[in-house]
Amino acid sequence: MARHPAKRAHVLALLGAALLIVTFGTLAMQLGNEMARHGQMDRQSASADQILRSLDREVEQARICRFAWLASHDETQRQCFNDALAQINVIRGDFPSVEQVQERLNRIRPASLDQLKASLDTIANWQTSDDAILNRPATDTALSGIDEALISLSSVDTARREGRLADMLRNTSWQKRLDAIGIIIGVLIMVTAGWIPDRTSLAAARAEARSRNLALQLRAVLDSLAIGVAVFGTDGQLRHWNDRLGSILGLDEGFLRQGLPYGDLSAALVVDGQPLLEPFTHVEQAFLRGQSAPPVVVECKGINGADLELCRTLFFASDDGLHAEDRRGFVLTANDITLRLRSERALGESQKLRAVGQLTAGIAHDFKNLLTVILGNIELATEASEVSDSERRQHCLDAAAHAARRSEALTGQLLSFTRRDRPAPDTVALADIFSLTNGLLARVIGPRITVGCGSARDIWHVQVNPAQLESALLNLAINARDAMPGGGQINICASNASYPTAIDLLTLPVEDHRGLRVSSEPTPLPAGAWVRVDVTDNGCGMGPEVLQQLFEPFFTTKDDGEGTGLGMAMVVDFCRQAGGRVVVASAPGHGTCVSLWLPRALTETARTAPDYTPAPSKTNLRALVVEDDPAIRDIVATILGLDGYRVTEAADGEAAFDLVVEAGNTYDLLVTDIQLPGPLDGFRLARLLRERLPELGIVCMSGDFTLDGPRPAAALPVIQLLPKPFRREGFLRTVAAAMQERISA
Repeated sequence: MARHPAKRAHVLALLGAALLIVTFGTLAMQLGNEMARHGQMDRQSASADQILRSLDREVEQARICRFAWLASHDETQRQCFNDALAQINVIRGDFPSVEQVQERLNRIRPASLDQLKASLDTIANWQTSDDAILNRPATDTALSGIDEALISLSSVDTARREGRLADMLRNTSWQKRLDAIGIIIGVLIMVTAGWIPDRTSLAAARAEARSRNLALQLRAVLDSLAIGVAVFGTDGQLRHWNDRLGSILGLDEGFLRQGLPYGDLSAALVVDGQPLLEPFTHVEQAFLRGQSAPPVVVECKGINGADLELCRTLFFASDDGLHAEDRRGFVLTANDITLRLRSERALGESQKLRAVGQLTAGIAHDFKNLLTVILGNIELATEASEVSDSERRQHCLDAAAHAARRSEALTGQLLSFTRRDRPAPDTVALADIFSLTNGLLARVIGPRITVGCGSARDIWHVQVNPAQLESALLNLAINARDAMPGGGQINICASNASYPTAIDLLTLPVEDHRGLRVSSEPTPLPAGAWVRVDVTDNGCGMGPEVLQQLFEPFFTTKDDGEGTGLGMAMVVDFCRQAGGRVVVASAPGHGTCVSLWLPRALTETARTAPDYTPAPSKTNLRALVVEDDPAIRDIVATILGLDGYRVTEAADGEAAFDLVVEAGNTYDLLVTDIQLPGPLDGFRLARLLRERLPELGIVCMSGDFTLDGPRPAAALPVIQLLPKPFRREGFLRTVAAAMQERISA
């Protein structure tokens, strides 16, 4: 952890002061030690001088006494001389200390010291003082040698003492200077040490004040946010949060606290046994991935019923001044999106109403074409009454029936598009589709445009809904016709393609200069066997601005009222349900090629619906038909009557219930529409009559039903559902299933 700037300044100032104190203290101690050493030497030298002076005094006394004895031969002078020699011998015992001092002062032993020692040794050898000693010349020589040695030692010692005194004076002067310099520098250091911390403390205080202000501003910003924010450390403990977090998540007041573990918060946010937050182990794994780990966003229902958007994001700080545990962590945000979802739903409803208006204005065009085909062929069939015209009459009836089936397919496709239902697929041979579509396209497209369908005899079968495939080819052919107002040619062909690996369809070679291409799916086409169906025209083509919006519902380049913009969207939806995709290649002036990529069927055998075989006589079975539309009611009653049932008709649920009561609950079959006038709809009527007639077979009809659609919750399990429109064979199969259910019940 980095030190505070003020602390660093204090530490540096103290280190500088300590260094100077140690330096000057060491110099002062060295000077003091040197002066103490000189003082000790001076004391030892003074002691040695005292010994030498005593020796000099005794030698002088011996010489005086000797001269006095020589002059008077007085015994007193003899005794004086002997006493002086005795003192000299006593002083000789202290001579080793004099030798040590002289050797330390001179570092080299002086010759006078040896001379003095030899003279003292000579005197020490004199056993007694007799007249011979007093008269000997050697006595004068020994005493003179001591005098000479003392004079020499005294002069050397005086010079040494003067040198030591000069050194001491110089050292004392330097010590005073060092003391003065130390005092001055110490004062400067104290002033600097006080000024630097003061400045750094002031700067640190200002920085801390700015940090506090910034923290307060950030806190105010967090509290002003409309979303809840929580900051966690890498240990999963809560560090910071704002006031909105608890209210958005529906937590009790006081639940959020400093250091709250992430696991405790996750345990509190559980709805229907499922935690709203991801496990902490996932967060730890995200930390291992580093900054490349993406945020995690989820929409869910909160414990208070609100719609929430929860987002978890990692953060990695680069500031080295932070603690290691503060450099990483993650942020959890909670946003209440209830109002946004309501707005989106309202917007969706408004867009749906607008789409319904566009659909109502445009879909009439397609139905008018089909109704024209139906009514025209029926009229022609009615006029062909002669036997010779039977073939033409049958041809007209077949054309009318085919147009009616096209109307049924168009209605089912619209329901599939709006509800995302999946119509029942079948194994389809494209050769059959092309043969049926070729004649229809020739009549719908018009004489100015040539339609050509290639041979599809060797093309693999596909698993699709045949009516939807026919509708898709018709929509593409009509779009191609509108792109060629002056006439042209439309070619429909198919080919087999097999890829061992996934392939990007937009990377295939460009055909006929159509370099602008779009795909309904951005992902590559999976590996496998595919059937490609191409619808190609030589019209005006499309530019990039049109291709970018081509697959959007309700997008059209036609004038208002001339198109719904749902044709291409239905084609894309059909291919998506079949597991394929659509690729459009075009260029201005080079026409357009729309390719349908459909997966190959697993089996090459087309499924056929079992033919209906009439059951034995049903003259004893009674059927009740409930339908508010008289035409449909009449058709249903006629089909059941031809099948052998005794049929009774009713226009609503109440009338049907009264008929059952009047007949004494003797009906065997109920065929009813779901949407009936009055309080009893089809499901309620079926439930009431089932309670009275436990063995009643029930068939419910509605245009809202689809073959693979979800079963309504109000429908009893024994009810057979019949989608409208229906044909005779399909209707009788459903009735037979209902009667079989009646028998098994």
